[in-house]
Amino acid sequence: MYAKSLSASQSCAPLVVVGAGAAGISCALAAALRGVEVYLLEKTAAIGGTVTQTLIHTLGGLFDSEGELLHQGLPAQLLERLLQASPHTKKRRIGKTWVLDVDPARYAQVVTDWMAAISHIKILCQTTISSINIENQTITQLVIHSEGQTLTLQPSVLIDTSGNAEVVRLINPDLVHDGMALGGYIVQLRGIAAGTLVFPKGVALLHELRRAVTQHALPPECASVWLDNGVYPDEIYVKFNIVVSNYQQTHMQAVAMKLLDYLRHIDGFSDARIQTHGELGVRDGGRIQGEYCLTEADVIAGRQFEDAACLACWPIEHWHPEKGITLQYLPSGQAYTIPLRSLKVAGFTNLWAVGKCLSAEPRAQASARVVGTCWAMGEAVGQHLAERLTWH
Repeated sequence: MYAKSLSASQSCAPLVVVGAGAAGISCALAAALRGVEVYLLEKTAAIGGTVTQTLIHTLGGLFDSEGELLHQGLPAQLLERLLQASPHTKKRRIGKTWVLDVDPARYAQVVTDWMAAISHIKILCQTTISSINIENQTITQLVIHSEGQTLTLQPSVLIDTSGNAEVVRLINPDLVHDGMALGGYIVQLRGIAAGTLVFPKGVALLHELRRAVTQHALPPECASVWLDNGVYPDEIYVKFNIVVSNYQQTHMQAVAMKLLDYLRHIDGFSDARIQTHGELGVRDGGRIQGEYCLTEADVIAGRQFEDAACLACWPIEHWHPEKGITLQYLPSGQAYTIPLRSLKVAGFTNLWAVGKCLSAEPRAQASARVVGTCWAMGEAVGQHLAERLTWH
């Protein structure tokens, strides 16, 4: 349920999840479905996270190399709900991987309706944390502001699912390793003629755009731009890759308009229009110092941990700030596991960090960060903590 009103000073002892993206939603669901009281805090106006805010229309990490479902539980339920919600949602092969094509707005509606039907969850949007108290390496209290009111919580457990280790940074910035990846800026185009990107036309178009950049007919930000078919026949997603620290919203919107003006002179794009601008997508917003650091070697070797949280098999898709993208596929049929220790912040009794900000080397994080894996991570931690809390 959404919490509509709060008293000026109120106390409780729930499991507190900060960040309502893939990992946060699944963590909250897993715990609440087992009877644990959950507060899910989100700084923006709505839940959905990276998928909805940055316009991710291809969900990776749900399937193995053969296109079979990799996870049961909540990721499988998510897939079923998305497929039922729209006939345009479908599985698609890209290179050696399988993704789920989905309308980000449809995803947002599905997860919002799902969460609203679950008791034991209170969702507080437009919420910020003003203070965190720690005693004997245990989080004992946090004070938050939501919709102009103040709430004091004594959490049983605090889980950072912000994607950039926002909570852990508040406690101790030294516990977070800075991100090491290019960001993504996505624009949704509509009004394109069906089949405009069908092979080999799509490849030829990319070559033309690269050539236009070298001839200064397009801005340099278009040098690595990627165009992908959308969910609907007249839809294309345009993906720019940029250094996170260089991102300026108005500038990138102007770049997108210049690209659109150029595209309108190409067959299939005469009626094209920008439907939506996404927010900056941060692939690596920082990784926590956990009880174990997942390594690139672990990923490549398909290592299986005794305290496994979930499976993962997405390739190492690393968007290096200087070298650009490198894509290293894992052997066909191979998967590795992510240990729970990589999701627990070192030195604390009740502080966890789940999702993109897990404890991992940069290239290991580049494999583990995708949506399906974040859903699986969140469920594993939510279930683990719920079992521990209800046992006690």
